[in-house]
Amino acid sequence: MTDLVGSLHLIQVNARFERDPVFSLGLVTALDLVLKNYPEPETGKLIKTAMITSVGLDEAEVDAEAAKLEAWAQGKTKDEISSALKGEGDGLLSEIASSIKGDEWWMYSRFFGIGLIKLMEMSGVEQDMSVAYDVMEDWVGTCLGKPYYTACVSYMFCARSLLATTFYITSSNNIPHPFVLFPTTV
Repeated sequence: MTDLVGSLHLIQVNARFERDPVFSLGLVTALDLVLKNYPEPETGKLIKTAMITSVGLDEAEVDAEAAKLEAWAQGKTKDEISSALKGEGDGLLSEIASSIKGDEWWMYSRFFGIGLIKLMEMSGVEQDMSVAYDVMEDWVGTCLGKPYYTACVSYMFCARSLLATTFYITSSNNIPHPFVLFPTTV
């Protein structure tokens, strides 16, 4: 959580940062993954709220943006998402892509990358490095026309995170609970 809080803070205070639904989907996906096995579910929800609001974001807006993009992506293929990332069509992702392509100072973030990984997962892209790395390179480099190196390195980090190690913590009644944590190194 410390790594996520620090990353979110540094992203949020960067003057180039602009939140979009891909970022929101990535943030919600990361927090859901980290907190899904938290021993006290209500406390996990409070942690999510605290993290999002601590950097001045509105949790309801972030959740709504993530849900809207996720709903749009339901049933889409990798090729349909690629087309939208090129700015083709008139859907939500096409609008986001057009905005990104037109912004010479656009800033990639790890949460944006996790949002793309979630879209890959939803479109059936195999989450194997030999496949997904090439898709990340194509989506960021070719479709969005942005430098893809950070996105691909970020994919390696995020892929390990999505295949996270499960640690066991013990609650006050000495019952072990699985708790998923993000590794902090690549």
